[in-house]
Amino acid sequence: MGALLDQKYEKLFSLLDVNGDGVIAEEDFELMAARVLTASGEERTAKGEKYADAMMNYWRALRETADADGDGRIDRGEFRQALHQVSVDFDTLVGPLYQAGFHLADRDDDGLVGKEDFVTVLAAIGVPATEAGVTFDGLTEQDGQLTKSQLMTSAAQYYRNEEPAGTPSHLLFGAL
Repeated sequence: MGALLDQKYEKLFSLLDVNGDGVIAEEDFELMAARVLTASGEERTAKGEKYADAMMNYWRALRETADADGDGRIDRGEFRQALHQVSVDFDTLVGPLYQAGFHLADRDDDGLVGKEDFVTVLAAIGVPATEAGVTFDGLTEQDGQLTKSQLMTSAAQYYRNEEPAGTPSHLLFGAL
């Protein structure tokens, strides 16, 4: 695994460690889901439930892949090692979470996400709003709307792409 992927995985780990205790556990995923649902106003909606379910499915897949010692917690080393497998199986293990997040941010169900809704969701995840805005601008190629295809391509590249080019997918969760 290259240095760039290590940086991206470290950034992702720090976001997923919501309570800041140095490990990722089920509680972190519950806390993050609650923050995102509150920020988006979707706490008691079908979209909200789908997002919360996808978040917990991601946790279960990550725990199954990464929790080498079976303690129900994932440390940085376990996370880094497991992310390679998760990235290979992105479409089935991680993709559904990004799809649910897209639909959550697609407030009017038109298949497009505007900058404000994108920034709201990423800020709830823990990405500074200014960085989320820069990411949105890069992902949307200046047309002002994000498609699910654009998000899914960028998310998959975040987990897999080691090329040093400054593509927006490298900045999916803010500056590295």
